[in-house]
Amino acid sequence: MHDRSTHIHRVRYTAFGLRIASELTLPELIPAEPGVKEDVVIRQADLSAWREQLEQTNFVMQGERFMFQIPGTAIYAIREGKEIEVSMLPGADPDTVRLYILGTCMGVLLLQKRTLPIHGSAVVIGGRVYAFVGESGAGKSTLVAAFRQAGYQMVSDDVIAINVTASAAIVYPAYPQQKLGLESLLQLEALQEKHVRHKEHVLSLTDGNPAMPQYRDLRKIAGEFNKYAVPAVNEFYNDPLPLGGVFELVNDSSNGELMHEGEPVMVTEQPLNKLECLHTLLQHTYRRVIIPRMGLGEWYFDTAARMAQKVEGWRLLRDSSFFTASEVVQRVLELIHKEEQSYGSHEFS
Repeated sequence: MHDRSTHIHRVRYTAFGLRIASELTLPELIPAEPGVKEDVVIRQADLSAWREQLEQTNFVMQGERFMFQIPGTAIYAIREGKEIEVSMLPGADPDTVRLYILGTCMGVLLLQKRTLPIHGSAVVIGGRVYAFVGESGAGKSTLVAAFRQAGYQMVSDDVIAINVTASAAIVYPAYPQQKLGLESLLQLEALQEKHVRHKEHVLSLTDGNPAMPQYRDLRKIAGEFNKYAVPAVNEFYNDPLPLGGVFELVNDSSNGELMHEGEPVMVTEQPLNKLECLHTLLQHTYRRVIIPRMGLGEWYFDTAARMAQKVEGWRLLRDSSFFTASEVVQRVLELIHKEEQSYGSHEFS
């Protein structure tokens, strides 16, 4: 068989702890050091023979090969955690093609490599990663953007790749980009201006942080209503770190009925026991519906159960009738600080 690799140019990147060689340009990713051997190859291929079958079902499993089709965009095949094949359909938008490579394809590939993909966003606080999960619209991405404004670094804004070892759950950073809605961008900009004037009143913000990018220069995400790709290169942490905790974000308008010192309570928290933490991890696993079909059900439950034993969990209920990103940032930092103090008192007691 003719070896295409002898004359096909591939650009090398890093993401999710993997070295990736791709025939398609992926500007969202960080370029890899030259000369490194790839873990994953992304190539263009002709998968049109599967088109009719894929039009009848959501996906096809063929041994260690997982295939799916996005109408009008591409047919994708992910094999053995080592290869992603892309067959672009006529007239496909390249941005949309990449969207599924970096999303569903990477999620399936991580599962094939026995790395658990959690659907959420994550930041670095005190040398550990803290993950934020929740239903669509819960404010995960907006919260991470608020943390970035406060001087913290993000590690992911969609798929959080986690390997569970005997001693810890290790998070591998994704790539330095966020997806943010226009309303969130405008609210974050207003929040930034407010804190520039009143920094002394806000626990979570640090001095000297640049304002968010100008939104007219941002690329609109295909297929998403008023959502934009926001680069985060300067606020991205690109080394593996242990997972410190998981916060589930829940919208709850009844919070506003609670009062403290004459002011409405915007954010309340509920600590999660280990069983509740396990349920949260299972509920917010990326593309979890395909896991049984991949024959990974037992591995999935065992991995999530071991992870739940190693991390702390909280449920944060926020008043969805207000923009509460700053209040949630402060509450998260307070809870982590309290947890660290608790561990310290146990160590020296």
